[in-house]
Amino acid sequence: MKEITYDKEADVLNIDLENKKYWKSIELPNGMIVDIAEDGSIISIEILWASKFFSGDAKRVIETAKPVSLD
Repeated sequence: MKEITYDKEADVLNIDLENKKYWKSIELPNGMIVDIAEDGSIISIEILWASKFFSGDAKRVIETAKPVSLD
C-alpha cells in the first residue's frame, strides 16, 4: 500500500495501492470509486462520506490517515 489520505473538509478517504498507469474509474452505488490500471488491477479506492463508513472503533482508519495538504 502506498498511502492513505483523508480530506476532512470533503469527508473523502483515498487509499492509493499501486503506482501504475491509470485506465478508468468505476463508481459503485455505495459511494466508492475504484480506479483501475491498464492491466486491470486496482490502483486506488476513494471513499466518499468516509465518516459514515468508518464510525465507532473503525474510525481509527480515518484518524490514522495522512491529512490532505491544502498547498
